[in-house]
Amino acid sequence: MNRAAGARRATTLLYLVLGLASCETCKAGHARKGTRAIESEPVPIARARAAYVTNNGADTISVIDRGGDAVVARSVDVDPDAHEAPHHLAIDREGDLFVALAFPPDEKANASDKHAGHGGSDSAGALLRLDGATLSVRASHDVDQNPGDVVLTHDGTRLLVTHFDMRRAMQKAKAGAITSEMYARLVVLDASSLDVIAARPLCVAPHGIAVTPDDRTALVACYGSDEIAIVDLTSRDLKATHVPIASAAGVPGAPRFGPYSVVIAGDRALVADLESADVRVLDLGARQFLADSTIALGARAMMPDAIKGADDVDVAIVPLQGPDGVARVDFGKGAIEARAAFGAECKNPHVARVASDGRAYVVCEGDHVAPGAVVQIDPKTLAIVKRWVVGVYPDGIVFGD
Repeated sequence: MNRAAGARRATTLLYLVLGLASCETCKAGHARKGTRAIESEPVPIARARAAYVTNNGADTISVIDRGGDAVVARSVDVDPDAHEAPHHLAIDREGDLFVALAFPPDEKANASDKHAGHGGSDSAGALLRLDGATLSVRASHDVDQNPGDVVLTHDGTRLLVTHFDMRRAMQKAKAGAITSEMYARLVVLDASSLDVIAARPLCVAPHGIAVTPDDRTALVACYGSDEIAIVDLTSRDLKATHVPIASAAGVPGAPRFGPYSVVIAGDRALVADLESADVRVLDLGARQFLADSTIALGARAMMPDAIKGADDVDVAIVPLQGPDGVARVDFGKGAIEARAAFGAECKNPHVARVASDGRAYVVCEGDHVAPGAVVQIDPKTLAIVKRWVVGVYPDGIVFGD
């Protein structure tokens, strides 16, 4: 599709000075064009029983009934000429959803690589606010290309969006640019208006976000630069400290460890690494990784969640790919408590999330061609308890309660 050019050069230069520009190589955003009105009937599943799932390959959101078998799909096809690729989402106290649209390149051109579109778009992304009752679009705002994670602060006032912009990193690296020119932005938006409150280039291909309970600090997994960024959310310019994953990091844009996500539990955080196939523990007070805290998993660690285990000990449920399965990891001991292999019931586990009632769920991408699934698992044994079929390539989940 031939999208219109972006804002005029003078405006772009002004935004660059203010630190609010997105990317000079982006195609124009879909939110600036206006979003197509999508008429939707009320979702016939009570919010307290609902889980909402982004279907990256189907341009839909599935709503599953956690207390039954029902699954309802709603479209987010705001641009009939584009593939929206909804990627991760957040939910506020009123039940409205915030979902990022990545608008990836044509998958047919990358048929041999099922992950080629992730982080490879040259189009500005978008953030939608969806009505909680119908999932129709209430508002839309452009974000940078390749939006990654979307997280709402605990007080419900701010949205944090990272940009998993590996395309930018590769282009800049090829041109011989310095590392800071490869950085993609962390953007903070007002949850009510979707106006940008603060933004800054943060690191290379930032992805997963975790926010401390007091909403003063965010931890961001910087996949492309093998580090964790610790961001001061109270500062207007989002001051950040960078903590390397290890002394032997990869070249920026070609990571050796590839931290993809991070989850906080108490005074520690667990970082999940794709490329080194492990997790490791970060001491939040000392702002350094604990010695001998690396737990080798032999599989790509995706997006874990924390849960209280026996004796009130913090543990994490970690979804794994290649081989597919899930592990239960003790934060304190730095040890694997349990592990389960998944077969066809859950292919390519992407994210684990624990609901407020303690029930644990894993989103299963599938093969990106046929519909994927969500499975409920026993948080102790990790056995699959229940399964729902959703859309193609699901990759995010939030709960209505």
